[in-house]
Amino acid sequence: MGDLSGGMKCVKYTLFAFNFLFWLMGAAMLGLGIFLLVDSNTAGSVLSLNGVPTGELFAGGIVLVVAGSITMIVGFLGCCGAIKESQCMLVTFAVFLCCLVAMEIAVGVYYVVAKDRVNDLIENGLNSLANKNYTEYSTTEQALIDTLQKELECCGMNSTDDWNPKPTSCTCDISLANCETPGYWTRACTPQVIAFIARNIYIIGGVGIAFGVIMIIGAVLACCLCNAVKKSRNEIA
Repeated sequence: MGDLSGGMKCVKYTLFAFNFLFWLMGAAMLGLGIFLLVDSNTAGSVLSLNGVPTGELFAGGIVLVVAGSITMIVGFLGCCGAIKESQCMLVTFAVFLCCLVAMEIAVGVYYVVAKDRVNDLIENGLNSLANKNYTEYSTTEQALIDTLQKELECCGMNSTDDWNPKPTSCTCDISLANCETPGYWTRACTPQVIAFIARNIYIIGGVGIAFGVIMIIGAVLACCLCNAVKKSRNEIA
């Protein structure tokens, strides 16, 4: 290893910390993907996605396994490349990050093109929650339903008559809009979820852009560190 300047040492350890978090994120994605692949039915129930076809859950598991594995490999390359000051690893890491940014752009384009399909999947998953009465669902599923109803001020998935009796999360103050006597929300939740996504799509897109910018910064830092390592070794030689 060459003797890096103070600024490059800071870049070195910043890059290591960045990639360690990147590796942990990949491990989480990989674990979730394996969970979906091992038992899509159970995973769908636990994640309250039981209305999504098993085949699509399985496909989602494959995507998560691939994405998680790639993310872990990229994180590993970045960590080792930074600590060992390996030019080969740093260059490979930067190339991988650029590929991930390209994939993120592709996903964004897919959503714009197939937005209706994505919304249909979300709607089908929510509608499936109305297949049984509220009391027949597990504690996890009830918690999801309660959260949706409280946060979006709604009751039921397809209709306000989905639950009988209505859970406490359907209750509201009749002085509020969309609340009527005897104190229950007057609108179903599925349309509210779709509307919420539509209202916040720019925030979601902004988060995606932020991740893309972070990855680009990571690639730039890796290239700077690689160049500094090369110069340092040339000076020693």
